[in-house]
Amino acid sequence: MTEKHVVFCIPIAYFNGKPHPKTVESLEAELPILEAAGWKHGLTHTKSSPYISGARADMTRRALDTFPSDFVLTDEPRKNVIFYIDHDVSWKPGDLLRVLETEGDVVAGTYRTKEDGEVYMGAVFSNEKGTPLVRESDGAIKTKVCPAGFLKVTTKAIDNFMVAYPELTFGPMYALSVDLFNHGARNRLWWGEDYAFADRYNAKCGDVWIVPNLNIAHWAGDKCYPGNFHEFLLKQPGGSNDPQRA
Repeated sequence: MTEKHVVFCIPIAYFNGKPHPKTVESLEAELPILEAAGWKHGLTHTKSSPYISGARADMTRRALDTFPSDFVLTDEPRKNVIFYIDHDVSWKPGDLLRVLETEGDVVAGTYRTKEDGEVYMGAVFSNEKGTPLVRESDGAIKTKVCPAGFLKVTTKAIDNFMVAYPELTFGPMYALSVDLFNHGARNRLWWGEDYAFADRYNAKCGDVWIVPNLNIAHWAGDKCYPGNFHEFLLKQPGGSNDPQRA
């Protein structure tokens, strides 16, 4: 049986140094589902860091230190995964497991921005007709950029990224850290940390995927912005639930 290890990384900016209560509720509801599926789990977090890229780099290093080595010869295959969760999202029980077990080394769930109107974070690849590129086997969508608030990254992906971008590694050579989510100006654009990671990964390392049919809510205090990207896409022009088709 494959050994499966996941560490959750949650950067905490406010709520008195705690994640949003709905985030905690979602994670507590998810843990028995993960355990039933054979996943061992851990958690690390940061509090009130002014630099989200630095916070995620610190958590990534701590998470990597907890995993059994991918390079130790063993008869038992391993899956070592880091799952980044923002402190202000919640989800339907089982949705996190779906992302964990979706094929791919970088897989995300997307969610609405904190504004009126149904606007989702990220950008997907499309064909010449404007239809998203969907993987037939499971419905995952090939993605240009995505948010990092509900994001699976395997240790294989991190290793590939560190080899591809040695300028983003730091620390002693025997325990290098990596600034996966390095933000700033590049190619005459200013990049946020999550989109920068996905763009760099696409450029040199492999594909990025979004699982669309997830129920993820984004919280601003007591105000909730619930969404389901799959259902949103079905309502777009040409979709099966396009209001113009009625």
